[in-house]
Formats: sequence, structure tokens, C-alpha cells
Amino acid sequence: MARRLGIDTFSLRYQGLDAFGFIDYARGLNLDVVQYSTRENLASHDPGYLDEVRAHADRAGIELEIGMGSIDRHAVGFAPKWGDAATQLTDMLHAASRLGSPFVRCFLGAQADRHGAVPFATHVDACAEAITAVAPLARDLGLKIAVENHGFGDFLAHELRAFVERVGPDVCAVTLDTGNPTFAAEEPGYSASVLAPYIVTTHFRDTCVWPHPDGAWAQWTVLGRGSVDLDAIIATLDRECPDIAINLETINGMAPKVIPFEADNEAGRAFRVIYPEIPDASLAAYRGLVERGHRLGTGPLDQIMGFIDPDTAPDVAEVLRRQQRNHFEASVAYAQDVLGLGRAKTTTIRRDVEA
Repeated sequence: MARRLGIDTFSLRYQGLDAFGFIDYARGLNLDVVQYSTRENLASHDPGYLDEVRAHADRAGIELEIGMGSIDRHAVGFAPKWGDAATQLTDMLHAASRLGSPFVRCFLGAQADRHGAVPFATHVDACAEAITAVAPLARDLGLKIAVENHGFGDFLAHELRAFVERVGPDVCAVTLDTGNPTFAAEEPGYSASVLAPYIVTTHFRDTCVWPHPDGAWAQWTVLGRGSVDLDAIIATLDRECPDIAINLETINGMAPKVIPFEADNEAGRAFRVIYPEIPDASLAAYRGLVERGHRLGTGPLDQIMGFIDPDTAPDVAEVLRRQQRNHFEASVAYAQDVLGLGRAKTTTIRRDVEA
């Protein structure tokens, strides 16, 4: 039986889809899962509305997963408008139970939260406090809180594993993102191996990684066009957590970034302040990824750079929307055709779609 293939809704954040629209879109591509990765994907937490969403998904044969943002009150990206972290988790756990999601995905923050005014350990403690506060509810509902390695590397793999074991794997689990580690000098296959016992869902993404004099370049890309050994990651997941979904998350429009992990200069020293304790095995794996990118001739993705904001001209916004959709659908085609994921090949997108 093929592993379930799904969509992380962040992949199509410019498309104007509501909760029902994401389900219809996923069904049209023969996907199996929709992960509503932000609270805003749901128009309401009213039980009647959530029941309608679940019924629509059931009719379409789509499974639902849900998520939210930061649970770290100190993080730059924390959204207090929804209440404190425990209140937000409580709301989302009830919504997850209503929709049939076995967990709530969330995260600490981003790489920037590792080197701000608040010590990183304090950020971690805040997350632990939030999950501990709602642990009785999670146990009562039979759900887990799935913390992601997020934001260009808020947690390294060994740190996130230690966090799960500290809080308790009966309530705390992992959302594996295969794109973020590459910006923290961590090879995604290594991340998967370290975190495998606790992974309950994924954000699956490819990255172009290739040599730079200070270490490496990194840029997210269409699935199958990067340097990451996707087959090896799938093999690890097949062995360690065979029942989880592979949810595609494509992020485009971003320029390549230098990862100065080898540099003996100001940039390199700053990087090592952010990540002072990268395990030797992890660095060795990342060097292997950089070399793999060199062997493959990996370079930057030919794409239109930019993001849609309120000031974006309508014609530019439409081009970026089209590119976003094309990149995602090309990734779906690769996942189905090459990686063998999902229920079937889709018939609603061109297999040669330009990305």
C-alpha cells in the first residue's frame, strides 16, 4: 500500500482557498491528506462548522490534520491575539479532536529566536510549560502535540529529540520538516534518523545545496530538483514510522542563502554563536550533502523572486500565484511518479508542468 501523500496548506497560501477549497483541490490531485497548518485556515472553531469541514473531507476521501503557530511566548512570531500558548493549544486540541486529526502541529519559532535578547533555553522552557499545561487534555483526547523543526532551524534534531523526551513522548511528538535543517547546516536525512522514533507527520520539501567558499549555498526548490536524498529519507520513515503522511510543503520566491558553517570570519563566528553544539556526525552528513550537490551540478532554481504583500502589483501577484501553484503541482507529480507516494497519479495536472 502506498504511503499517504498530502498537502501542507502553506504551500498554496496565495491561492485564496478556504478549508473546503483545500479539500476539493487535494481530491482533484488524488492526494490523501490536507494539513491545515495554520489556525487561519479554519474560518471558525464552532463545532457546527468543524463538523461540516470534516463531513466534506469524509465525502472526498481526504484525511485532515491541523496545526498552529508558535507556542513560545518569547518568540518573535508568537501571536498573543489568540490568547496565551496554553489557551491556544487547548483550542486547537479541541478542534483537532472534532476534525479527526491525531495531533496538533506547532513550533517554537525561528532561527532568529536562537540569538535574541531571550536565551534559547528560556524559549525552550516556555514551550515545555505550554505543553505540560495542556498534557492532561491531550491525554484525555488521545492526541499529541507535534513540534516542528521550524523557521530555518529553531531546533536542531538532537535538541528537538531531547525536548520531546523531556516533556514526555506520550503527549509530545515531532513534525519533521525536511527543508529547514539545511539552513542550520543539518542534513535532512540525519534529522529524520535522529527524530524518527517521535515523528507523527511531515512537511516534505527539497533543497538545492551546493558549495560556497564559506560553506554552502541553500535554496528551497521543487521536489526532485534539489540535492537532498529524498529516497533515503523515505526509507528511514518506512522503517521507523510507516504510518505517517508525507505532506508536501513547497516554498518559492526566495533567493539562495549562504550557510557559513565552515568560515573563519565574522559570518562563520556568528553562525557558531547561533549553533554552538552541532554534533560531529551531523556536520559530516551536511558536508556530504554539499558534496552531493556539487556532484549533481546543483545550482539556484530559475524562478521569479518575491513574495505577495499588500503593496504587490496585481499583475505581479498573479505571476507569483501561478508560480506557486506550478511548483506545488510539479512536486506532486514527482512524489507520485518517481517516489511512488500517494494513492494514484493525478489526471488533473500536466506531468510536464513548467515550474
